[in-house]
Amino acid sequence: MVAGVGTENGNAIWGRSVVFDDTWGIPSGAIECCYAEAGGTVSLYDQKFPEKVAVEWLDKSENRIYYGEVAIDKAGYKLAKNLPPFTAHTGKVFNDVKPYLIIGMGETGEIKVWISNTPSAGFTGRVLHELGSGQAQWRENN
Repeated sequence: MVAGVGTENGNAIWGRSVVFDDTWGIPSGAIECCYAEAGGTVSLYDQKFPEKVAVEWLDKSENRIYYGEVAIDKAGYKLAKNLPPFTAHTGKVFNDVKPYLIIGMGETGEIKVWISNTPSAGFTGRVLHELGSGQAQWRENN
């Protein structure tokens, strides 16, 4: 499985933490374009499919720290095991599909979780299933 994060176009944020099941996560850092795409990614081995994700990020344009937790639909595990092949713009077909668990952080605090067979929209045959969503709270960045 590959896990990654993205945010809406033009909404560069600073990821402070992305933690799955209170035990493992994605390294934090700059997060940019695009929503529903796995920008910065990390490959994961020997991790069970997560049940929840907790996120925290800084939006410097608003001087706000957003934070929240979203439950991940257990159906994602079955979807991850049955993702179809896809084709790159070069015509190369990818049959050995890795599931991409994508966490999206929206401009006004939306949190989304998707599973996909590709990291981004630039592939033919991409599937994207929403596994969870929620609304982050925020506090001023002091």
